[in-house]
Amino acid sequence: MSRTLKFFKLVTLILSLNLITACSESNDDLPAFANPDAPEYRALAFFGAIYNERDVVKAQEHATPKLSRIITSYGTARSYARYVLNLQMDPGVELKIDRSLNQVTTGKANESSVNILFTGMLNDNRINDVRKVNFLKIDGDWLIDSIDDDPYAKK
Repeated sequence: MSRTLKFFKLVTLILSLNLITACSESNDDLPAFANPDAPEYRALAFFGAIYNERDVVKAQEHATPKLSRIITSYGTARSYARYVLNLQMDPGVELKIDRSLNQVTTGKANESSVNILFTGMLNDNRINDVRKVNFLKIDGDWLIDSIDDDPYAKK
């Protein structure tokens, strides 16, 4: 084989490998709220399904089996929001990640928590609230395990 042909094959191989690795799907460079693998994204998707889409099945995709059973026992997203979360709102809820004091905690490898800010309406009254969402990492996925009341409220 001529040197030119060997060089051409080597360059083709290097470019092919570079192209393959550049096209691999990685969510590491995405911001947390847009990264489907991040707890923040999961929390926003979960509450979006509960409050805006009223879709229990979609919400359960982001929940641990324990929380999923609890959601199922209430039958509808509206009932779950009313009786378990004690936070009723009309569809059209604005959801944000609480970034004050860097509230996303990931101290342990398989546990995390995120504070979510809710802004919405109920019977023409504006409602603002906060919930702390606790996650467990199960089989590589962050799933919502429990939801706590407003972490800033006086107890």
